[in-house]
Amino acid sequence: MKNNSISNMKMNLEDHISTINTKKIGQKNSLEEVAQEFESLFVFQMLKSARKAKLAEGILTNEAFDTYQSILDQEYAKTIAKNQSFGIAEALIRQFGKYEDVK
Repeated sequence: MKNNSISNMKMNLEDHISTINTKKIGQKNSLEEVAQEFESLFVFQMLKSARKAKLAEGILTNEAFDTYQSILDQEYAKTIAKNQSFGIAEALIRQFGKYEDVK
């Protein structure tokens, strides 16, 4: 029974992926989304580096806490990049936007 449910999940996932791949997404929206995600990754790396620079271990520090902190930092990075512009996304859109017009 477990194999059957796993097979069904795999088939559903493959169908979902193929549906996503066949959707027509506007190039401009796609470029803006990718640029925003890149800026988010940049902010995440900044947060990650700041966390590594800690001077002492905390009381609750363990592997589970580190995993949770990493996931929380990813969400912080997305929120920060979305609400506070570092200018990276805009620069990428300006840089690569002119290549869209050529296509």
